[in-house]
Amino acid sequence: MSAALVVVILVCGYLYINSHIPSKILFKKSTGWQSYFQVALKGSIYLIMGFFFLLIVWIVVFLLMLIFNIPHFFKPTLHHFTFAYDLWEIHFAGVGMPFVALVAATIIFSLGESKQAEKQLRDPAQRRKIFEEVAKSSPVEAILLESLDSQQQLLVSITLKSRKVYIGMVHEARLEEHDTDTVVIVPFLSGYRDKDTLSFIEEVNYADHYKECGITFTSQPISLKQYRHVIPRDQIESVSLFNSAMYSHFKQLKNEKEKQ
Repeated sequence: MSAALVVVILVCGYLYINSHIPSKILFKKSTGWQSYFQVALKGSIYLIMGFFFLLIVWIVVFLLMLIFNIPHFFKPTLHHFTFAYDLWEIHFAGVGMPFVALVAATIIFSLGESKQAEKQLRDPAQRRKIFEEVAKSSPVEAILLESLDSQQQLLVSITLKSRKVYIGMVHEARLEEHDTDTVVIVPFLSGYRDKDTLSFIEEVNYADHYKECGITFTSQPISLKQYRHVIPRDQIESVSLFNSAMYSHFKQLKNEKEKQ
């Protein structure tokens, strides 16, 4: 029985963690026994909740039995109710009723919170709050959310481990798909870092191409969505905010300096 209960605890804990994005990210960062303890802790919470819920239910049933037995206390020949105690004698496939009820309650609490977490992800406002919670423990997510929320419409500059650089707008598709393993951007500039100075060298200006072809988020048959880039997090070297006006200003100063 104890082995089966451990399995139930682990499954219920993992079910919630897989549905709750902040917990899922923390789980992915965990290694070895730490990940097992994280799952077991959440599952144990559901087990305790189930235990106290069943305890309250049994107390209510016991009090109800006492009320029904009040006439018996005054007249012993009347029927004596024992259904509160009889519950302990019920078995399913050789398994006692208390154990079955405890497992069922644990699973129900786990499924309930898991479905609630999934429901919050389908709500744009709640989904944003969830990623704000994630951003508190992740500097990269904090920068990406700042770019999305910025009134100045700041872009992000992403440098890959290959020294390739993409500068663009963070696409909210990653929030809708609650994916933190990748970064989705619509590129405006791309280039690479010089191997010696690490300064940015521009290669492709997507912004000019969008303007020339009249490509927007609502244009047909091609829109900006078709140009989005999905970048795996493990390939990213650094992420920073990018101000296009400041970039143009420094680029102009550099060109003037070279002419002199």
